[in-house]
Amino acid sequence: MISNPRRGMILDRDLTPALLDVALRVASAPTPWAAQRRLLTVALRDHVSIQEAEGKTKKCLTRVWVNPPPAAAEMIAWGREHQQLAADRRLLHLGALLAAFPFAGGVAALVGRALTLDGYAAPEDIRQRARGLWGDRPAIDIGARKAYTTLVRLGVLAGGHGAPLVRGEALETDAEMSGWLIHAYLLTRGIQSVNEADLSAAPELFWVKLSRPSGTYPLVTRQTEGGRRVVWAATP
Repeated sequence: MISNPRRGMILDRDLTPALLDVALRVASAPTPWAAQRRLLTVALRDHVSIQEAEGKTKKCLTRVWVNPPPAAAEMIAWGREHQQLAADRRLLHLGALLAAFPFAGGVAALVGRALTLDGYAAPEDIRQRARGLWGDRPAIDIGARKAYTTLVRLGVLAGGHGAPLVRGEALETDAEMSGWLIHAYLLTRGIQSVNEADLSAAPELFWVKLSRPSGTYPLVTRQTEGGRRVVWAATP
């Protein structure tokens, strides 16, 4: 089970790299976020229907990059301002997605744990486990499917549409981006610190091989506690 099964807003649209790139590009414009929301609507019309450009697809993308929830705003702003550090933009999108949607992080944890135990994840089993955590409602079932489908579209999972979910491409990150992804993990879990030794097995991060953080990311710090336990903690 997930240690902190927070739900928050449900991710009810599967997002593609192209859509997330549009949102990041709009969010990077030097304009107020209200204007960015209008720009996002216009930009999305080249990718989705007018209804989706003004509706739920826009709402999900706005939460990820344009106007994140307060707890994740500073972390996501840093990623936006330092996006050139990510050799693969999917690292940015996945980190922001986990921070903005703890629900998606929870689904990623269910998938990651199944991959570790069995080598695959059955979609129906993931949806059933999600309903057990967050309520036996159609919205939860749909949201779980949209979350793992987004991971498929981002290439870190393969399968779905009735087939088992299996590992896709394993992403690698450098020392500078690793601290940022650790912060995404803390936010999606709703915790303040994590044992350094536990990060390599964090199911939410099944898709990435973390490097040893350089310490240049300012919003988490490496600390040594009693018994020589080393943790990464969110900066107060």
